Amino acid sequence: MTITERGANTPLACGPFRVTVGRTARPGTVAVAAAAVLLDAVGRVRDDADVVLADGPRHPSGAVRHLGGAEEGGQLVQRLEVDPDDVEPAVQRVLIAAFAAGGPFGAVDGLYVEVAAGDGTPVARYEAADAAMDTALVLGECYRRDGAWRFRAVGQGYTAGPAALAADFGIRPEALPAAPVTGPAMTEVDKVDAAPPPVGPRDSGAPAGPVPYDCVYEGTGDQEITVPNPHPGEESVLDYEVLGATDSGTRFSVYRIDDQNEPVLAINRREHGLRGRRLAFGSGGSAMRLRIEANCDWRLRLRPADTVEALGTGGSGRGTTVLWYGGPPALIRLEREGPGDDWVQLSTFQPDGPGLFVTHTKDRHPVTGPLAVGPEGWAHVVVVTPETVPWKLTVLPLHSAPVLEGKLAGRGAQVVRVPANGAKAEVRHGSRRAPSLTVMFALDEDLTPLERLCTEPGVYDLPPGLVSLRALEKWSLRVRD
Repeated sequence: MTITERGANTPLACGPFRVTVGRTARPGTVAVAAAAVLLDAVGRVRDDADVVLADGPRHPSGAVRHLGGAEEGGQLVQRLEVDPDDVEPAVQRVLIAAFAAGGPFGAVDGLYVEVAAGDGTPVARYEAADAAMDTALVLGECYRRDGAWRFRAVGQGYTAGPAALAADFGIRPEALPAAPVTGPAMTEVDKVDAAPPPVGPRDSGAPAGPVPYDCVYEGTGDQEITVPNPHPGEESVLDYEVLGATDSGTRFSVYRIDDQNEPVLAINRREHGLRGRRLAFGSGGSAMRLRIEANCDWRLRLRPADTVEALGTGGSGRGTTVLWYGGPPALIRLEREGPGDDWVQLSTFQPDGPGLFVTHTKDRHPVTGPLAVGPEGWAHVVVVTPETVPWKLTVLPLHSAPVLEGKLAGRGAQVVRVPANGAKAEVRHGSRRAPSLTVMFALDEDLTPLERLCTEPGVYDLPPGLVSLRALEKWSLRVRD
């Protein structure tokens, strides 16, 4: 099965396609209704019958059916079936849409759409993770191309709800569930009492303030905004995204205005890309002023920090993001995947502490740095790179660090263990023709840098324990008497 990203497409084999719209089962969360929408060559429905819902579960042609819902293995699922042999020639696309009741999709855990062949074999899956304030959503579409059928992950959300989706595709608003959805358009498994969206394990139970927990700011061009912290004293994450078509001339930067009224660059296209996630309110402040400099439409979304993914023993992704690591101090290996030469930078942020640079790379050679964890037992791990750049992280145990005995050589960043008695070592890096900078730091037991040991070639006394070696090119360490 292919895990698809938004905009990606996958070929579909002949035969009926089973489409599953699923989410994590959790009592009291918002309800979700799945629907299929049949579109002609100009992207419009022909009449109300082209909208297939749970209460009108079969298209007159028999090509599309809503099969109902069920709870399976901790998931609430609804299934639709598309038989390409019965799809009328006038129909070119079948949208898979979802509608939320009692709150936005940001309160729905694990929303996804999955397409399977008639025998149940999964073919493609798209996980919708960035529709926090939307109440109507086009998850994907099955469409004709050169006589064959394909599936495309769409991920188009509508904060204005079903009416906005209806307007895009020529649907009478009455043919879709109103927002909020409350009844006959829902399958039995989704009929739950509406409840406020959960705020996660870090919620202290304090009364809600005037600002919603998920805050969305949309605009066009240059603007300056003030973003209140929904939970003063706690960190958050800020999702950012440029909306609409982009090209090489698209300009997008975000500056944080500091206490001296000076702009501090927080997001820019070259380093962070046009879509991603950054930490916000790391010091727990009550509000921040942001200056957006852009020539495009953009969206900022403030979300609770406990919505970020856990790193565990490793992970992979694309673009700028924030991960959560809860474990002992460790080593972390960064690999840049795919073509290109954009930088990928890795940092960690401790609770109430400053950010610590770990390593960076611009080629496919893996590099390793320290994953520092303080007394609180966790840290945020931040990856910075443009949204098209793929990367991979692997958490490694401390004992995997190479031991300095005799001679060590390598390329790029590495963490080295110096024997218990310390060592006098000759440091070399780069080449005579192309010397490069190598910086070495001693690390404490939490893997926080203690002191800088060297920045240029020479012979140095290295203390016992772990040493972080930051380099871009080749290096060598040789023990001297």
